[in-house]
Amino acid sequence: MSWEKDAREDALAPATVRESVDTLRALPASPGRGWLLGTTVVFLVAVGAMTASATLLGRAVDLVDGPWGSFVWLLIGVGAALLVETAARAAGGYLLTARTRMMSVDLRRQALGSVLRAPVPDVLELGTGNVITRLTQDIDTVVRMMSATGIRLAVTILMFPVTLVALVLIHWEFLFSLVLTFALVVPLLRRVLPKMPQAANIVATAEARRNAVLLDTVRSLPTLRALRLGPWALERTRKASWTAVQARADRAPLFVHLLGYGNIAYVALLATTLCLATWLVGRGDISVGAATAAMVLVVRLEGHVFNLLFLAGDIQEAGTSLGRAVALARLAGGGAREIPADLSAPPEIRIEGLRFSYPGGAVILPGIDVTLPAGSTTALVGASGAGKSTLAGLIAGLQRPDAGRILIGGVDTAAVDDGWTTRQVTLLTQDVHLFSGSLREDLHMAAPGAADPLLIDALSATGLSPGSPSWARHLPAGLDTPVGAGAEALPPEVAQQVALARVLLRDPPVLIMDEATSEAGSEDARALERAATAAARGRTSLIVAHRLDQAMVADRILVMEGGRIVESGTHTELLDARGRYAALHERWNR
Repeated sequence: MSWEKDAREDALAPATVRESVDTLRALPASPGRGWLLGTTVVFLVAVGAMTASATLLGRAVDLVDGPWGSFVWLLIGVGAALLVETAARAAGGYLLTARTRMMSVDLRRQALGSVLRAPVPDVLELGTGNVITRLTQDIDTVVRMMSATGIRLAVTILMFPVTLVALVLIHWEFLFSLVLTFALVVPLLRRVLPKMPQAANIVATAEARRNAVLLDTVRSLPTLRALRLGPWALERTRKASWTAVQARADRAPLFVHLLGYGNIAYVALLATTLCLATWLVGRGDISVGAATAAMVLVVRLEGHVFNLLFLAGDIQEAGTSLGRAVALARLAGGGAREIPADLSAPPEIRIEGLRFSYPGGAVILPGIDVTLPAGSTTALVGASGAGKSTLAGLIAGLQRPDAGRILIGGVDTAAVDDGWTTRQVTLLTQDVHLFSGSLREDLHMAAPGAADPLLIDALSATGLSPGSPSWARHLPAGLDTPVGAGAEALPPEVAQQVALARVLLRDPPVLIMDEATSEAGSEDARALERAATAAARGRTSLIVAHRLDQAMVADRILVMEGGRIVESGTHTELLDARGRYAALHERWNR
């Protein structure tokens, strides 16, 4: 099958059954022993009532020629059993559904918290679409399965042992028919069941990739329209969607085989029970009514046998979905790492023997040794693909190096908690995100509870002050202006000014700006450059420069080529050296 030939591993494999059970037990809404015992009793009552009604209906054969009153009492007993069954199933369903929904809320909360605490490289490797799928669709799959089929599943699981007991109580030799059936079917099931977890995981992974493509397409609609890439995006989405559909289709033969084996099991059980009942009646060991009761019990099992088979796919899919969600909830890990005190002053950044390559790709940074002095502003220039953004991302903790280390204020970032690095280092790129809500709420993400005058001062420092043309045009309601999703999009330069204001409010000791002002048009470029210069002042800053005028005001300029630092110095020193920087400057001035 194609899913067996191309079963690529997900970035985060589903948790094992043991891990899933341990995680569910630790949830606040996890049921205690009292709930488990009570719910089990409720379903045992339901199954017992079902078995009793089936047995009584079979025994009715012995009363055909007997007193009419006995027959009436038997029918009354059947009716009472049916009422008990209905009430117990309803109560059990309520208990299961309510508890499942409560636990799903806890699991979502834990998974989201784990994502926020997990190392950034792990989250980036997993991908936004995968995270969203695990937080929403995977947990919804479990809740939907338990709500729609939880009652049937619980009843079916208990029906087999209870029916076995009922048959043995009629006559112990009926045990042979069950043993023979299991001996026939178990080897067949072993051929299918081990393959189902892998198939279910491939389906979930394909759907996560489809969701990632859809999310990427929606986010990049303006770019796709500007570049007229609509047909390409549509084809990419179609392929991802078809891959998800094909994954489900490739899994279908497993269920066909499973249903076939179910038919074999049921026919074998029915035939052997009929033969045994006939033989036992002929020997005089049981009455015709007892034999009929045994057959009614087995016939009633038919629905539950095929329930189990039809639900096998849902059970497996829900189990895989639960494992994926639990794996996300465990992403942050339980091992505590060292958390040094936050830096109180701009630190020195020392990079030693830094080597990096993408999985399966060429080496991007073959080995870098460089030091950024404390409180300095360093510009990083070079041609596209030189490795500038990769170096910036490594310092910010977005990726892990293959070798070497990064020391921030003497602290090896690979040896401490990831949260420490993100508190010391702020990375600002040209892809600015504004949180949905008011401008005030967005700025409070950087400085919770900050007073309005402080927010205004930060905005003014970036050139976005009350009374300015940009303020009047784009922020008519001031700090109450809606921004982010659902609001009118701000121009790139204004969004970048807001992002720079957040940097000033957060006041990190280290700032990395990766072409953070490159989206500005010529009329706004100078305002943004002044804002970036203000944001870089008073901290250790690294500026990945898109235009050389960004580099000219830096304390030092690093020139990258082929993943290496090939030149270092001030603007004047590098021009006098007449090397690569001088050549770049000459081309830029033309």
